[in-house]
Amino acid sequence: MSKKEVIHLYKKVIEDLRAAIEDGEYKTGDLLPSENELCRSYDTTRVTIRQALSALANMGYIIRKHGKGSIVSQPKSGLGILSLSGVTAGIGTQKLTTSILQKPVKQDWPADFFFAIDDSESKNGCIFFSRLRHIDETPVLYEETYITNVDLPRFSSRNLENRSLFKILKEFYNVEVTDGEQKIWAIHADKNISALLNIKTSHPVVHMKRRLQTNNKDVRIYSSLFCNTEENFLRDTF
Repeated sequence: MSKKEVIHLYKKVIEDLRAAIEDGEYKTGDLLPSENELCRSYDTTRVTIRQALSALANMGYIIRKHGKGSIVSQPKSGLGILSLSGVTAGIGTQKLTTSILQKPVKQDWPADFFFAIDDSESKNGCIFFSRLRHIDETPVLYEETYITNVDLPRFSSRNLENRSLFKILKEFYNVEVTDGEQKIWAIHADKNISALLNIKTSHPVVHMKRRLQTNNKDVRIYSSLFCNTEENFLRDTF
């Protein structure tokens, strides 16, 4: 088996077991199949299986106990904010709700904007809005979004409540994300972010600034996100 095939199988074992846990096939406290059983099921080596189980343990899905095996734990929720497919797609079936704090409004770009913009963008201005995302009614993500104000008629009137921004852009404007750039820091929350995410002042949060290019070369999406990972981890598949 080639190295590429081993890596593919390793990822398949992780995804299969993770899906089985999330779908309730294995519940909290249940034992996963033994390493030997998994080796036979996937026709692979114990090294591959052990690496996959270690990855699941690092994600919080299982606890590995010597002499007993792999026990399903109560995992934290995985937030897919690192991918270019959007938060809604990353969170999947979890109970995600969105509160619109600032409805979309056309405006000039902020003077101290966090990414360099070109002359065309500066001339056209942007559409700004802010959202607070909840999982099971717990605030986990505050996001400020800026979109180049080009070829987006009536966008300011669109209802973004509990809807995917990317789906709206695709459905009404045939705009899709193609690539992007993101910068990530671990910071202490200030008073405003603490209040929004219902955490203590100076609680550590993940701060991300991102710029997304779309299939319309004149339309870019910029966002500044603050994420509380106390009950969640950052999760994406590469």
